[in-house]
Amino acid sequence: MAAYGQVIAWAMSRGGHYLPNALNEFLDADEADAFLVAYCLADPVDNFIVTHEVSEPNRQNKVKIPDACVALNVSYMNTIGMFRQLRETF
Repeated sequence: MAAYGQVIAWAMSRGGHYLPNALNEFLDADEADAFLVAYCLADPVDNFIVTHEVSEPNRQNKVKIPDACVALNVSYMNTIGMFRQLRETF
């Protein structure tokens, strides 16, 4: 929960950038994004997020997972990056 508090604090500090609806969606208890970032923030050595989202730091109407990860120093990658890290071949 301490890590989730850090995610909330970061998101709220960006209130001048993100629109209120974007923050409400990101922090909504029914949405997983903020919880995923917090989970990985709590154990950054062993955890990372896999997402199809792409960083859009200038976007104001949606908080993107990669942007939260960059701000909070949480590792993330796309699906192909995950397969490469796991050394999966097809």
